Amino acid sequence: MVEWILVSDLFRNAGRLVANRLQLIRRGKLDYVLLPVSGSYPERFCPTRRRFPVSLLPWPTAPASVEVFAANLDRLAADPRLKGVVLLISGLTAEPATLTSLRDTILRFRQSGKRAVAFLSDITMWSYYLATACDQVLAPESAVFRAAGLWSETVFLKDTLALAGIRADFEAIAEYKVSPDVWRRSKMTGPHREMLESILDSVYDHVVERIAEGRGLSAKKVRKLLDSVPLTAAQARQDNLLDDICYEDELPTKLGAPAAPAAVLPWEQAGRWLIRPIRWHSRRAIGVISVEGLIVSGPSRRPPLPLPLPLPTTQAGSDTIVQQLRAAARDKHLAAVVLHVDSPGGSALAADLIWREVRNLARTKPVVAYMGNRAASGGYYITAPAQSILAEPLTLTGSIGIWSGKFVTRELYQRADAVREVVSRGKAAGLYADAAPFSDDERARIRADLGQGYARFKARVAEGRHKSDDEVEAVGRGRVWTGSQAVEQGLVDELGDLCAAAAAAKELAGMDPRRHTISINVQAPRKHQLAQALPGTPNDWLRGLLGLLGEGLWALAPWDIRIRG
Repeated sequence: MVEWILVSDLFRNAGRLVANRLQLIRRGKLDYVLLPVSGSYPERFCPTRRRFPVSLLPWPTAPASVEVFAANLDRLAADPRLKGVVLLISGLTAEPATLTSLRDTILRFRQSGKRAVAFLSDITMWSYYLATACDQVLAPESAVFRAAGLWSETVFLKDTLALAGIRADFEAIAEYKVSPDVWRRSKMTGPHREMLESILDSVYDHVVERIAEGRGLSAKKVRKLLDSVPLTAAQARQDNLLDDICYEDELPTKLGAPAAPAAVLPWEQAGRWLIRPIRWHSRRAIGVISVEGLIVSGPSRRPPLPLPLPLPTTQAGSDTIVQQLRAAARDKHLAAVVLHVDSPGGSALAADLIWREVRNLARTKPVVAYMGNRAASGGYYITAPAQSILAEPLTLTGSIGIWSGKFVTRELYQRADAVREVVSRGKAAGLYADAAPFSDDERARIRADLGQGYARFKARVAEGRHKSDDEVEAVGRGRVWTGSQAVEQGLVDELGDLCAAAAAAKELAGMDPRRHTISINVQAPRKHQLAQALPGTPNDWLRGLLGLLGEGLWALAPWDIRIRG
């Protein structure tokens, strides 16, 4: 579709053209830019709203995001003076799928004809995986190659809880829905181990193939080298895992020549000398709605400060997400919407409410779902109505299943010589009470409720993915898949990052591919913003978690799947 040129673009680009000419004259030599790469790298940065006077406190600096990283590399790629970028990779805590997104961004940068150089001070499995997207990998002499493969572990607490007189009485559908196994079992079941081994095989194969591809080695050779760690920097260079050894202060000489060192500037200093790209914008934008953390009923919440807890602290509330989806449907400026999901799921009810609004939105404008590090169980549930679903190769998704239950504390009270006297009305009043395990009749009712919830989950997926119930059952039963496996199973349409998802949304909306289209975060309507309660107080965050625990059905994947390298 051909679009008219915006008047604002004419003035903006004219000003940039003049400013770029002046920059080329004022700063002629600019060979390489140093760009630090560290931290967790959230997909997009959404500034936290803090009320006065709390906003005056010295809050920590916001972490760099994948979106900002991509924008910085795009700007570097547009400067004709620049030979390349040096990525100082250190202290990287980003998860596997995020690293794949960063890696794809580096590869796109290299397509501009410029070089990407990685300087590694800490060579772990995941930092090296990212570095191999670069043309050249450097490290100091004292660095040790510690990329020792992948490791995942699950701790089972049934016997530990029993020591305190607590029993986990949970039911799940089906054999791969192992979320409650942490509390109700003493060891790993066969299906649980089968699933984890399949995930690790998929992830390890992907990592090995990308390292082999980036370093010009065979996959067999890479596996052998990884099995022989630790390696000194000299040994790593000898085996072609590194290109050269140097310290950071030697980079100008290494990238240039002893007699003519390269001009290397840090990003903060180089930023003011870089030219800005000339762009012609589309009249309409792509909206982005992020569903991150546990899916709960009510508003979205997050604790005011990071909490040292082994579970997602951010809560995606159905009230907030529904309002955002409705706002996107009414916004005529938005041509399409990208639903960014990074969630292990949570409340089955909240997921269904969000699913309904995604389905309604998809009837008015294109919706493309993009899965981050995880979009499992309820996180997958809400993506089903999207016209297209994209995931990273290392995304954890699927987990089409459901579970429910309670912790029983009767023995705990007995050991403490505490007496509980209960007065109730109604035969089912104590169904979810922690005083006693389910009776046979109660367990039958819980299983029937789970069966209905599971059937609803499968129906949602079958409708959205155009599959039969049997086809969904074959890939369901609570099983978690990597993004690569999910494509093969028909749960995901293609592999790609958020940029690819935005491009797919743009294509579905029939927008001019030659125009630059901005992506904007969709906000909830102003009159409902108080319900969002961001960032909230510890009580707000705890209230959301307790609300989730108080519900009867959970579409929640095991968030304890952590793959370390």
